[in-house]
Amino acid sequence: MTIRISLVSALLGAAALAGAAHAQTAPQTPPDPYSAPDPYRDQRALPDPNDPAAREALERARGEAYHRADDSKQTEEELRLTRALNDEIAAQNALADSADEAARLDYDAAVARHQIEVRQTEEQARAAAEATRAAQDQYDRDYAAWREQVRLCQSGFREACTARPAWVRPQQ
Repeated sequence: MTIRISLVSALLGAAALAGAAHAQTAPQTPPDPYSAPDPYRDQRALPDPNDPAAREALERARGEAYHRADDSKQTEEELRLTRALNDEIAAQNALADSADEAARLDYDAAVARHQIEVRQTEEQARAAAEATRAAQDQYDRDYAAWREQVRLCQSGFREACTARPAWVRPQQ
């Protein structure tokens, strides 16, 4: 009887602990079918890329089935075809390299032309600004001379009223 009571109390205690643990955990929500899977959740270690067996297992998991056969296992026709394909790829690469070089030279020439044009435009803008400043300075001097002549004329100095203004250039 004591064994049954202790067994029942042990079972009740275990059930109470399980119930308390279950109550503390948040209710599980089903995953959202419209959201993308989180790539950072997968924390498995990546296979060693230097291990051929691991690399092959990874390729098979990705669905890749290509395996290069040794040259000794290839027929003469396969070797000839492989060389021809490699030569074609090398020729296409050489053509692409020459096209890239030509495009780089064209780009460098366009950049040089642009820099020359920018320098010329800046020089023209600088010359225009200097001419504008010089014209403004001349205008300010002429205006000051006219104001002085008006002041002298208004103060009663008659020659200032009839004299040729300073800003008027003599006729030739």
